[in-house]
Amino acid sequence: MLPGGATVLASYLARALRWQVMLRPVNPNSSLRRILENTLIGFTAIVLFGRPGELVRPYLISRSENVPLSSQMAAWFLERVYDLLAVLLLFGVGLATFNPTGRNVGPALQWVLQTGGIFIAVMCAACLVILVTAALGGNTLVIRLRESLAFLPETLQAKIGGTLENFATGLASCGRPADMGLIVFYTALEWGSILGACLFILRSFPQTNGLSWLDVIVYLGFVSFGSIVQIPGIGGGTQLVGFLVLSQLFAVAAAPATGIAIACWLATWVVVIPFGFVLAARQGLSWGSLKKIEKEITV
Repeated sequence: MLPGGATVLASYLARALRWQVMLRPVNPNSSLRRILENTLIGFTAIVLFGRPGELVRPYLISRSENVPLSSQMAAWFLERVYDLLAVLLLFGVGLATFNPTGRNVGPALQWVLQTGGIFIAVMCAACLVILVTAALGGNTLVIRLRESLAFLPETLQAKIGGTLENFATGLASCGRPADMGLIVFYTALEWGSILGACLFILRSFPQTNGLSWLDVIVYLGFVSFGSIVQIPGIGGGTQLVGFLVLSQLFAVAAAPATGIAIACWLATWVVVIPFGFVLAARQGLSWGSLKKIEKEITV
């Protein structure tokens, strides 16, 4: 369990390195230490507040690196696209290697198996279109959008136009082949760390210590897919999908499957909270101030 938690923390370093690459168009001299600290604080906010906490990280990084918030929202958007592609790859491997013959697969996972291939095709196509558009037409898109705002007062046009330009600048790393290569590399490093962490954690329990690398890829792919998609009649959540995969795909009894799924969630998500609290305190931030940041941005 200890190596599993340590490997998860290494994935946050990969995230920070990737974000630093995406910061280059607006700040080529950004601080990796500050980005890493704000990344840990940001993921602590996600654990505490749910998905709205995602917005805390770009806000803190924009403040610490003295860059426009809109440019960091663009970096966050790009990060979500690359992570989604990684999740789809893992889930695709899981679908390709899973054989349902002789398994008592319940309705929730039957739905996943039936719709997964279509989902992967549509989402991969959408992600690739987004990346190509960002790489080739970011500035052109901004010009077109600014032209469409001609009916607004000039002051409002200028304000919205500036935000759009900052957002386009945040996407500029897509147009640099060297930067894109580094982003892909750090994304692979991040998800390789998460995969390794899942292997360590699952092998900590007698019911799952015989799982192979491929089995763990199947587990991580399904769990990652389940965390972003609401399964009809079941909902989302890594713990719930983890339980379903362990009990229905790997025939782990209900009680240990529940405990293992919760342990995986604790080791891969909750482990960041102590680090986030300490770093937030060093910056003079509190739980209340993080919640206030999240509310201000979402409003």
